[in-house]
Amino acid sequence: MDILSITLTIIGIIIAIIFGYLQVVVPFIKREVRLSKRFPFVETAEAVPAAEPRKKRRKKRRKRRSLIPIFAIGVIVLIIVLIKVLVLQTTSLPPRPIAVMTFENLTGERSLDYLCKAIPNLLITNLEQSRHLSVMTWERMHDLLEAVGKEDVELIDEDLGFELCRMDGIETIVLGSFTKAGDIVVTDVKVLDVTTKKLLKTTSSKGEGVASILKVQIDELSREISRGVGLSERKVKITKLQIAEVTTSSMDAYNYFLRGREEYQKLYYDDARRFLEKAIELDSTFASAYLFLASTYRFLNDYKASNKTIEKAKEFSDKTTEKEKLYIEALYAFMIEDNPEKRFRILKQLAAKYPREKRVHDRLGWYYRSKDLFHRAIEEFNKTLELDPNYGEALNGLAYTYADIGDYAQAIEYFKQYAAVSPGDANPFDSMGELYFRMGQLDNALAKFKEAIEVKSDFMSSLKIAYIYALIENYDEAMKWTDHYITTAPSSGIRAGAYWQKAFYNYLLGKFDQALNRLDMAEDLSEPIEWEFGRMAVDWFRAYVYYDMKKYALSRNYFKDSYAYDPNSPFYTVSYNFNMGLIDLKQEKFNSARAWLALIKSLLPHVEIGEEDLALFLHDLLYAEVLLAQDSLEKAISVFEKTSKLIKVDLPTGPFTSVYNGLPHKDVVARVYYKKGDIDRAILEYEQLIDSDPDKRGRALIRPTWRYSLAKLYEEKGLKTKAIAEYEKFLDIWKDADADRPEKIDAKKRLAKLKAR
Repeated sequence: MDILSITLTIIGIIIAIIFGYLQVVVPFIKREVRLSKRFPFVETAEAVPAAEPRKKRRKKRRKRRSLIPIFAIGVIVLIIVLIKVLVLQTTSLPPRPIAVMTFENLTGERSLDYLCKAIPNLLITNLEQSRHLSVMTWERMHDLLEAVGKEDVELIDEDLGFELCRMDGIETIVLGSFTKAGDIVVTDVKVLDVTTKKLLKTTSSKGEGVASILKVQIDELSREISRGVGLSERKVKITKLQIAEVTTSSMDAYNYFLRGREEYQKLYYDDARRFLEKAIELDSTFASAYLFLASTYRFLNDYKASNKTIEKAKEFSDKTTEKEKLYIEALYAFMIEDNPEKRFRILKQLAAKYPREKRVHDRLGWYYRSKDLFHRAIEEFNKTLELDPNYGEALNGLAYTYADIGDYAQAIEYFKQYAAVSPGDANPFDSMGELYFRMGQLDNALAKFKEAIEVKSDFMSSLKIAYIYALIENYDEAMKWTDHYITTAPSSGIRAGAYWQKAFYNYLLGKFDQALNRLDMAEDLSEPIEWEFGRMAVDWFRAYVYYDMKKYALSRNYFKDSYAYDPNSPFYTVSYNFNMGLIDLKQEKFNSARAWLALIKSLLPHVEIGEEDLALFLHDLLYAEVLLAQDSLEKAISVFEKTSKLIKVDLPTGPFTSVYNGLPHKDVVARVYYKKGDIDRAILEYEQLIDSDPDKRGRALIRPTWRYSLAKLYEEKGLKTKAIAEYEKFLDIWKDADADRPEKIDAKKRLAKLKAR
């Protein structure tokens, strides 16, 4: 019902009310009629008896006259209610489902093939602005093509288009083509009813050059398509159908944007960056391109560029659709305002306004997973898959979530589905590798990570391969794969992270000078891109290197510098207090160490989800060190023995893994037993720390110095053969360690003496 119908209906109601007023109410007031006992019927009034007192008659007249304003108010209220009801019925009509298929290139020029996708994408974006239309997204159409096994089809003909629409409950389909005569480009459109295949509308638009498609044609065609669907002239006019105002005025820029978006969705961020940067070069106000480019930079660890880009997206956010504007606001809240809860609220708003927008449900799923709300995450991922059963990101998210709750069989099935719907992509193999790693199947994990590298040589799997080799103490291979990642890294931020990882392996191998050198390189790469986390990690690790070198003043200063990057984080505060406590213990400041310990304990309830176990681990480790230093040996064992089994490394790389593996004091229980004089138990503790089965040691790396400590215990126990084997193993791993390292010097002397006996 449109506005004309509403107006006529209301006029009719008003006429009926006035007619009733004249026919009944006025005669009633004049006492020409009276109400019968069967109200609302009336009958002719009899003459009022002459004997009736005058005062009583006046009173009745006043009562009748008072009905006039009451009646008038009642009529006004009734009219308002009717208008609201009728308008509400009109505005609450569900939007009409419509789909726009690929357009056919009739120009004969292959260089214009990109318009086959660009024109329908532009029409979709424009038509989406009408609240009276529900437009199938381009992603959704591609998903349906995959479902029928025709994802490689370039041109969707009429029959295939009808099939896709029926699959998704679409009522109206738009098909089209474009041709060219000289400089004039002509775009033709047909609007058809999906059920009857009846032609509802034909229209065309033309203009000079390809640029006219954005300047004129998309807007003209959008209005005509809206009329063809059956929208009233009023609805067409009130909808803002000006595509250049919500996208770009450059067809070349739009083409680069589409290509960049496709690469981004495959997680090929460096390729996405190149295309999106070209789009921005051609149109510096292209808000949607800035949105995807900001996320791309963030994944490449280029935080300076990422922040500047999302600021640009926000600046030009009025030059985009309402949906894209909400996406920009959500990302801005996360990146600039550091307000993940605000981002969550905006995503919920997006989901309410656009319930068929699968990206929103997918992002909500990842959010809930980050909060350990696994069942809520599964619900959101399943909502995504209801809209698109082949959406790879949701399948990936479901697999990880089921792995989080220990259902590895279900996780494997979803990872297999993810791989099946994403042929030629590297990430499914990488994800599967992480699952096998978590399950302790290192050979399978290694194979999957290498498959990912075969698909895309610069993929992030290289560092995970390096970690697995380090896990089995094959540091030559670990360094080779780390160098591979440095060489192929798609950005300076990624390369900075790779240098940091190489510094970490150098540190474990006793090459402290090289470790510090690699940290300098990581810092040099991090500073221009303002990657604060990278610089924080560099300072944190420098502090550990200097701690092992017994340069405690330098160590303390670098820990302070590292903590300054994020002093408001409860977990970082726990880590800082832990490290300050260790340094104080080395300097025999026991009361100060206990004070740091008390601060850690007070922070434990405030640590965020996912960081609680590691925070407790740090507390108990420092507590055990304090007790060891003050000869409370039994208590030290009881405090840390249980906690030491708490942590398992789930991912081969990442901050959590680095913090856990960087701790040089996890052998505290072995040292306690040795101080007690129980060498056998101390040996057993060290043997568990270097167990050949990585799963038994929580998939944590073996610190080579533990082999040196174990060798000394074997030697003290008179186990010559075992001592020689451990000294040799240690010295082989530390063959390139700094010449002045005391452990290396001592191990060589001890080994020579043992062999000389």
